[in-house]
Amino acid sequence: MREWSKSLYENSASSRCWWFTPYDDGWDVSVKHGPDLREDKELRAIVEMEAGLDPLPEWARKIAETSIRSVPPCGHYTFPKAYLETVNAIGRSQPQSFLHTCFTVDSKRKRQMADYCLCLDAWLAGASATAPASELMALGFRKIDWLSVCQALWTVLGDHTELKDLLVERTLIQTRWWIKSSVWEDDLAVRFGRDQYLGDFAESSCFATDNGNPNLRAPAFKLDASQQVQNIEARLKEICPDWPWFRNLIVDGSWPCAPKTFRYLERLLWSIGKERPAVSLPSFPLQNGDVVPDFLQAADTCPAPKQAAQWWQEFLKALSAWWQDKPASGSVAKDIATRLGDPDDLKRWLVRLYAHRLAMLARHGATIGQLVNPDSGRNWGTKDLET
Repeated sequence: MREWSKSLYENSASSRCWWFTPYDDGWDVSVKHGPDLREDKELRAIVEMEAGLDPLPEWARKIAETSIRSVPPCGHYTFPKAYLETVNAIGRSQPQSFLHTCFTVDSKRKRQMADYCLCLDAWLAGASATAPASELMALGFRKIDWLSVCQALWTVLGDHTELKDLLVERTLIQTRWWIKSSVWEDDLAVRFGRDQYLGDFAESSCFATDNGNPNLRAPAFKLDASQQVQNIEARLKEICPDWPWFRNLIVDGSWPCAPKTFRYLERLLWSIGKERPAVSLPSFPLQNGDVVPDFLQAADTCPAPKQAAQWWQEFLKALSAWWQDKPASGSVAKDIATRLGDPDDLKRWLVRLYAHRLAMLARHGATIGQLVNPDSGRNWGTKDLET
């Protein structure tokens, strides 16, 4: 066995796939976060396994550094799509041309977001709850009880005040910005929101570029350049003592690709109706947050937690069994074996690396852990925002 050293590790492709884990800080710094990669025997064995494959084919290196590295740390609303696509890439010995990871959102999700925008737009305009409900029941993308949704939303938001109106308006602008700026492989040229000014145009550097799609050429929109946004935020700073809390949720915690995007939105709207922080945020913890009901009827937009947790455990077991040439039973193991095809040393190394990456991802800080670890204490039934 080769000497386990910083040089051996840093020269390996295995060292470049730890985004969103403590190992991402490297050989000398990871120990500050608790886990010390230098003491990780499994990682050492993986690097040793890779060293025995020299020269490493470019396709295998790219799968490690893009597909394995960039699986979404939150689970993504399409769970488990991205995780299976990485298995497909390994099985085909071909890197993915487009990664469905952070800040990638398809047209279905954008239509769901647009439906909720219509509801908020109607409330802001002073319309009755029946107005958007009638339109959505006739023309809406999702066939849910929109009259009940709108009536509940109107009750939650209550009477208009300057504070509520500004917070709802800022939420609408941010949501529409996400719809316009998020990408998918068939939507790189702004199919949505083309008639809306949502910040100054930039030819590239959308969020998805930095999170696994380095060759992506899609526009970005600098929302903070909007004078309207600047005016709204300036006024909110004047009249809202809790504006940092609301801004954290409206801007920094409103990712449309997250598994529970619309549960986040419910907690925000509930807090706007109360005109105060009502739920705990990671950056703004509360001792006692409100229990927020599912008044947006958003359950069908989220992965089912019990099924996700069960699938994840079977998935990791299947990966571990496959690279070790051990028998594995069950539908997930059979599916994985079919996707991976005939085993060879390159595939075994990639699958072993992938399995260790996923275990680290779920264990250390990534929000995927809240989806697939039902006993984590921060799952769907708690008061925390991230449930």
